[in-house]
Amino acid sequence: MAISSAGIGSGLDVSGLVSQLMTLEQRPLTLLAQKEAGVQAKISAYGSIKGALSSIQSAATALSNAATFTARKAAIGNADVATVAGTQTAVAGNYTLEVNTLAESQVVASGQFAGTTASVGSGTLTIQLGKYNAGAFTANPDKAAVNITIGTDAMTLADVRDAINDADAGVTASLVNDGTGQRLVLRSVDGGTENTVKITATDDDGNNTDDAGLSRLIYDASTGGTSRLSQMIPASDATLTVNGIAITSSTNTLTDAIEGVTLSLKKTNVGAPTVVSVTNDTSVARSGVERLVKAYNDALGVIKTQTSYNTETNQAATLNGESTMLGLRNRLSALVGTSIAPGLNLSSIGVSVEKDGKLAIDSTKLTTALDNGNVEKLFRGFDDVKGMGSRLTSLMDDMIDAGGLISSRTEGLTAAAKAYQKRAEAMSDRLLTIEARYRKQFSALDTLISNMTATSNYLTQQLANLPTISSS
Repeated sequence: MAISSAGIGSGLDVSGLVSQLMTLEQRPLTLLAQKEAGVQAKISAYGSIKGALSSIQSAATALSNAATFTARKAAIGNADVATVAGTQTAVAGNYTLEVNTLAESQVVASGQFAGTTASVGSGTLTIQLGKYNAGAFTANPDKAAVNITIGTDAMTLADVRDAINDADAGVTASLVNDGTGQRLVLRSVDGGTENTVKITATDDDGNNTDDAGLSRLIYDASTGGTSRLSQMIPASDATLTVNGIAITSSTNTLTDAIEGVTLSLKKTNVGAPTVVSVTNDTSVARSGVERLVKAYNDALGVIKTQTSYNTETNQAATLNGESTMLGLRNRLSALVGTSIAPGLNLSSIGVSVEKDGKLAIDSTKLTTALDNGNVEKLFRGFDDVKGMGSRLTSLMDDMIDAGGLISSRTEGLTAAAKAYQKRAEAMSDRLLTIEARYRKQFSALDTLISNMTATSNYLTQQLANLPTISSS
């Protein structure tokens, strides 16, 4: 509000008088602000309730999902032989595993070069991956041949190494100093006999068969082929048996030898087979039940906090007396005590309702119910019986989704807050007008008093100057 100098003429405290009057005038505005703050507090409180119920909704939805109850876990008797991981498609059972050989990548190496800056030559290298069988090379249909251009400005040994690595040709190149010179070493990225190399060269000098230029890097192990690279490690396949059935793989990671199980081979165990066991993994469902219980208890805690009444201070919580909250608490309590079929309820799987309304888990009973399938029946339902999971999800939908009870209540409160804000804005504008009127009125009064004071002083002065009448 504007502040102006006042009372200059008469000494009247115009600003003080206006301030006191405006304090009285502002009381309705203060009440509006308090009402809006109360509404905003309720909106915030409902937000916390909504968040807590959302956690119940999420946990209940997960327990309605078949995947929660079809998880599988795999274990192996000798962990040195392989690591195993199961998925929900795995079939429970035992599988005997014997690893005869591991898959290995082929390694070939060049002869010695004077150093990393030694010139190799320019032209084109062509690298193919495939398999040598009966003296013939058959290209891997999944691996296309790659042509690598070696320019005259980048034909050192180090340049050739970098060009091969940049080409993504299915091999990695490195340089190794064997004590007499630098050697270019190529290793297949993928193991197995189907990923051996065939390397041809087109030299810029036009001679592709001499022991010079890029021709020093050719490799062809087929009958009649020429190789100037030496094979240091031959490619090999993984060979193993599962339940006595022979399996060959170009990789040590097998995803289809045992349905739904990934085998990562690490070591051979010829003559000492080990057992891979696949069993139901109830830990996922157990975690789901624990998550639901925690979410439910947390929600009750938030509801209690927001609806409580302190008898010592006579202070009510933000949502105390809200009928929406009373209805929610009653519906939650009724649902967790429901049996979806005779003898099939939360208590039957080891989840009991405590005196304070919260849930508690009996771990032993829950384990039994997980093993005999009653947990899945309770939460997913069976035949035409609707499960507890979908019932809880439906209740949460009714409360927190768009159009739900809490959402509708929050929308109403938001509308009320906006109405208070609009009234406050109008009242603030009116108060400015009222203050201006008070200042104008008191300024006029100040001027009037000042003028009257001046007249009084003049009359007093004139009367004092009148001649005195002698008593004699």
